[in-house]
Amino acid sequence: MLWAQSPGGVSNNLQIWVKADAGTATTTDHTQVSIWENQRTGGANGIANQGIPGYYADPGINARPVYRTAETIPAFNFNPAIEIVSTNGYRSGYKFPSGFPDNTITSLTSYTHLSRTAPTAYRTVFVMNGTAQSSNTSEIAGIWQSPFFGTQTDRPEFYNEKEYGDVYFGTQTISTVGSNVPSIQSYYNEEVGGSMKYFFDNNGLAYGEPSNSVASTKNYPGLVLLMDNDGGSGSTSLAGDRIGEFILYSETQTAEERQRVNSYLAIKYGVTLSQPQNYLSSDQAVTWNSAVNIAFNHNIFGLAKDDMSVLNQTVSNSINEENNIMLTVATTNDFISPNVTAGRTSFSQDKTFLVIGDNNVQDLSLVNVGVSSIKMIKRIWLAQKTNDTGSVWLQADLSKYTDISSTDNIYMMIADDAGFTQNVEMISPASLAGSKAVFNYSFPENKYFTFGMSHQAYCTKDPATGTPDAFTRIGITGQTNIQNGWPGNVPNGFIALESKDKGMVITRTTSVSIAIPVEGMLIYDTADKCFKLYNGTGWHCITRSCND
Repeated sequence: MLWAQSPGGVSNNLQIWVKADAGTATTTDHTQVSIWENQRTGGANGIANQGIPGYYADPGINARPVYRTAETIPAFNFNPAIEIVSTNGYRSGYKFPSGFPDNTITSLTSYTHLSRTAPTAYRTVFVMNGTAQSSNTSEIAGIWQSPFFGTQTDRPEFYNEKEYGDVYFGTQTISTVGSNVPSIQSYYNEEVGGSMKYFFDNNGLAYGEPSNSVASTKNYPGLVLLMDNDGGSGSTSLAGDRIGEFILYSETQTAEERQRVNSYLAIKYGVTLSQPQNYLSSDQAVTWNSAVNIAFNHNIFGLAKDDMSVLNQTVSNSINEENNIMLTVATTNDFISPNVTAGRTSFSQDKTFLVIGDNNVQDLSLVNVGVSSIKMIKRIWLAQKTNDTGSVWLQADLSKYTDISSTDNIYMMIADDAGFTQNVEMISPASLAGSKAVFNYSFPENKYFTFGMSHQAYCTKDPATGTPDAFTRIGITGQTNIQNGWPGNVPNGFIALESKDKGMVITRTTSVSIAIPVEGMLIYDTADKCFKLYNGTGWHCITRSCND
């Protein structure tokens, strides 16, 4: 069955789609999750219980998952998450009503998952079971005989003791386990040579089939649990982990469909997919082309509006530690508030993307550009756009670059090539507070950009000397008495204005409100709070710069 909206536009056989930024209800103190609604159109609600029935079930409310706002977890790219907690040895969990999903499960899930500590034993993320294993149908006492998926130490694992025991995915390790960043982890199965093979995918990198094949075509209908479970070891290895999103399909997706789901999650949560790999929109269009310049397939993040995916990321940075959270982009001049904050503006057109990657250069020294007075950092970004993104805001935290001082003139440098030799633009900051420089720019097309400085003071052009060759013929005045010879005594002008207590007010509007701008048009943008000039390709805030 097809649903109207879905992750990455992959709607066929979608069963469960829960995410922390939608459909959540909390207890009266706004911390513990009391309900987490399935966002699949036409789906039943999921219920966050007071612990998971069965093993380690806590009858008290303290076992409920905890809602973490975006302010408390910046690693989730300005989005909230649900945190698993541990109380008196009990772990919190999440289960759906009995009999849901409504189809037999033959495929597994994609989800975002924040690992806070390296596991010492089993880290089970979800369990599927068709029937209860005890006389009490509300319990899952035989949990170890159900197929469940997680990791043992740092290896992805499929486990089903009843049928075939542990199935490890070779000797591969999960690179993000133990680090304080989210990762997109997927499990899926395919029938190969008459046997059902299970696969694990981490950030778009498939680990292949397990080291020992699973000769089984068993289906697992019914109850689906998202939970913490320690495999009987008595540890609390998963406590403190956070889930941003959980997605489950009842049939295995194609490779292209998995790529779309992963792309949706990667843009939303600032996760860099394993490279080289394109990012795709819900209509299968390429939004990050990894072949444009393979040197820039690092720390990928961006802004996006994709209505089919219910994706509206209006502020973003790369969550990778190598990025040092140095660059943040947003549709408004706000680099602190959560993504869902009222007042943030989205792109005006559906299927609009601004995706950015960098060359991952960690060297903090500066390099000369053209003349010795201008230097730039060695970290360079490539911005790829889909549709008209309009004017966006960029905040660069240059605090790690000790060769740049607060008295230097800071620029954002933009070019058509990574060597900064073609169509180079020097953009002055709209504001500068300490080491954080804020810029406003409308990317006309794919561009390379970085940041630099100059020790020179702002330049001015020398005035023309000699006798004026023309005089102003038109004047508008608010004065009672006009001075003798005015406005003809104003040299080389076209029109002269004067007043003691009145100012000139040009059109006050927003650049997006002007349907057909004309080159040279001036406005005061009431959204971005600056005077803007349309230069024939885009609107730009007018800032102080050299004119020679």
